[in-house]
Amino acid sequence: MRKILVVDDNQLVCKIVELHLGKLGWEVETCVGPFGVLNKIREFEPSIVMLDINMPGLNGEKVARLLKSMDVRSFKVVVFSSEPVEKQNEFVEKGLACGYFVKNHTLKGLHEMLLEVSSESAVIS
Repeated sequence: MRKILVVDDNQLVCKIVELHLGKLGWEVETCVGPFGVLNKIREFEPSIVMLDINMPGLNGEKVARLLKSMDVRSFKVVVFSSEPVEKQNEFVEKGLACGYFVKNHTLKGLHEMLLEVSSESAVIS
């Protein structure tokens, strides 16, 4: 089963994504806010970490850089934000994520993008 960790400071967004992806066969864990994400990754061992950009205390770029610096990485990072596509694409260009998804698009599109990302063999380094 594919495992995904959703990191977002909005509890409702986490719940909606968890319910939607769960119905589609994903095993989903959530982390409401950026704090505790490293422990969740170690415990849950996701194949994808879906990361919001705008979070209080520790923004998405800082979290993405922290995740990139982890010694053993067996997961991919996907940015999930309402920020403009250009800002989200910067994460991909900087090597901090392998994809992005704009929150106000359909959840069906999210599932399709995650399937594409999860089928790619290379993990960003």
